[in-house]
Amino acid sequence: MIKAVVFFLLMMAAIGMLGNVLFPGAVARKIKSRLRGKSRFSAAKSATCATCGRYVIGTQGCDCKKD
Repeated sequence: MIKAVVFFLLMMAAIGMLGNVLFPGAVARKIKSRLRGKSRFSAAKSATCATCGRYVIGTQGCDCKKD
């Protein structure tokens, strides 16, 4: 069992090194793009009211404009 685990870990390390040789810097670029928020998986910024700064929920607008 120990041999299988060690073999698995060695194979994963070899695959990682091979990927790093074939695509140098790809992981760093992906991490930097996610930190900047320009990834295709990043969430859009929430809409806020220009007057009071509260988050706008729904399509009706903010309550501060409804007097």
